Amino acid sequence: MSRTVLFAFAHPDDETFTCGGSIARYADQGNTRLVLYCATRGEAGKTAGVCAPEELGDVRTEELKRAGEILGLDRIILRDHGDGRLKDLPEGMLSRDIGSVIESIKPDVIITFPPHGISGHPDHRAIQKAALQAVLESDRRAFTSLYYVAIPKSVTRTMPRPVHATDDEQITAAIDVTPYRRRIAEALRQHRTQKASIERVFPGVLEGKLEQLRRKEYFQLVIHRGQPVRGTTRSDDWFRSEII
Repeated sequence: MSRTVLFAFAHPDDETFTCGGSIARYADQGNTRLVLYCATRGEAGKTAGVCAPEELGDVRTEELKRAGEILGLDRIILRDHGDGRLKDLPEGMLSRDIGSVIESIKPDVIITFPPHGISGHPDHRAIQKAALQAVLESDRRAFTSLYYVAIPKSVTRTMPRPVHATDDEQITAAIDVTPYRRRIAEALRQHRTQKASIERVFPGVLEGKLEQLRRKEYFQLVIHRGQPVRGTTRSDDWFRSEII
């Protein structure tokens, strides 16, 4: 495959909640290798009665594998850095780990959370900080673009729950995921232990109702070929952003 995308997230299910439709889209194109780096096993979350609390990390690992197969991930790199404890890791440990992955797989594009983490979760914010540092310190930064997943402020006005949003003018990629909504829903259903979160964010999706599933996924380009991005034209492709 001629291109590689690295997704850097904190927990099993982050990939589906944030950009599952885009993963499915690029998987179907067949010319992009899709690699997920997940920093924790999600062992501190709720079980929804699926398993005992001490089994949660193992169960969520399997949930992630099934969701990844549905979406079309080529590889999952799963770490055990401690669910809920990423911000407490020794300084630089997480960024060095992500950096080693960057040097190994040589991604053209990296996707992670924005600084506010969308939900504000401390692990989301920690993985963003580490991914950004890893890109800036990488010998491959001149060949890599870093995007944040984003929810535009205009979209949050119609959302039933409060989230941290991104100014609309900072959105640089908007990908139509309408053809992949059923894939997103099926991937979400694999994360059975996260039933409460799924029902809160996507009401009805576990019963097959797609009305609350997004039709577009949005991203903000922040680093392009090693340089901070001040502005771009809006694109529908991570690989075709035009810097202005």
